[in-house]
Amino acid sequence: MARTVALSEQAYRKLKELKEALNLSYSDLLLKLIEDYERHRLHELKELCRKLKTTPEEASRIEEIVTQLRERSWW
Repeated sequence: MARTVALSEQAYRKLKELKEALNLSYSDLLLKLIEDYERHRLHELKELCRKLKTTPEEASRIEEIVTQLRERSWW
């Protein structure tokens, strides 16, 4: 199913440039950007846990909380 999304002219130009540079469809490009963003957030969280010197149990609990937050229907 196709959807229409409104973008500013600047956002459209940058998205189009990236789409053409990577030779992807807009859908594939957006999915890649989302996956990269999620990976980056997870990396930041792991780095923060390392800096805070959390125990493996604390890190697991943080991971559980993040998973619950992601699964919220209103997120």
